[in-house]
Amino acid sequence: MHLKTISAAAVAALGLAFGASSAQANTIQPGVAIVADGSYCTLNWIYDGQGAQAGKVYGGTAAHCVSAVGQQVSLATGALGSEIERIGQVAFLGNADEPGRDYAFIEIDAADVSKVNPALKGWPGIPTGVSTSATAKKGDIIQFSGHGVGFSNTQPSQEQRKGVLNFTDGTEHLVLGAVISGDSGGPVANVTDGNKAFGIVNTVGVAANSNALTVAHAGEGGNNLEFVFRDAAARGFNVALRTI
Repeated sequence: MHLKTISAAAVAALGLAFGASSAQANTIQPGVAIVADGSYCTLNWIYDGQGAQAGKVYGGTAAHCVSAVGQQVSLATGALGSEIERIGQVAFLGNADEPGRDYAFIEIDAADVSKVNPALKGWPGIPTGVSTSATAKKGDIIQFSGHGVGFSNTQPSQEQRKGVLNFTDGTEHLVLGAVISGDSGGPVANVTDGNKAFGIVNTVGVAANSNALTVAHAGEGGNNLEFVFRDAAARGFNVALRTI
C-alpha cells in the first residue's frame, strides 16, 4: 500500500506524508529518510548493479513507498519532514501485494554516487554480508535504523532500536521490535549472524504471510534480502549488496 495520509491503515504499510522534522546530513546510506511524491519512508541497503545493471549504484526501499519506475526520490529531513535534494529515481519496482515482493530499487544519480556510504546509519560495522535462512535463527538480535514518526525526532531513537527475530521462512520474516509509520522500506540487520543485512521493513503488528499467522507476534514484518535478490534476478534485474 502506498500511503499519502496517516490513518489506521498505516499499521499495515509504513509510508507517510506531509509535515516537518529535524535535519540530517546529506550522506546516502541505509537508515536515512527519503521522500517520493509526498510519501515518506526509509532507505535500506546500498547495492551494486550486476550484469546488465553493472556500473550503476542503487538504494532500496519498499514498493509501497513509490508508485512507478522513473519516479524521483529525494532525501528528507525525517519522518513528515522537508525534501532536501534529489538522489535518484526508481529503477525497479516489485509488487507490494505479493508475498516477499514489497521492494524497490532506486538508481542513485551519477552526480551523487560520491555521497554513498554502505554502512548502516549509526552502525559503521554493518553490513558484513547477507544473513540467510541457512544462518539466521529465531531469537537472533535484530538492529533497526530508520525514520518512523516519533522515532525520527532523535538520533538515539532512530538508530538504537533492537528486536528479536521471531519467524523467518526465507522469503519473509517477523521481528519482535518497535517500528512504526515512516520506517517502511528501511534496513533490517541481523547482529547475531555477524552484523549482516537481513531484510527490509514492510509492516508493523501484522503477520508477513499465511504461515506466520500461526506465530504469536507483535512488531515488524518484512521481506528477506535472499529472496529479494533471487526474485529480482528472475525478473531480469541483478544487484549485489555493498558491504562495509
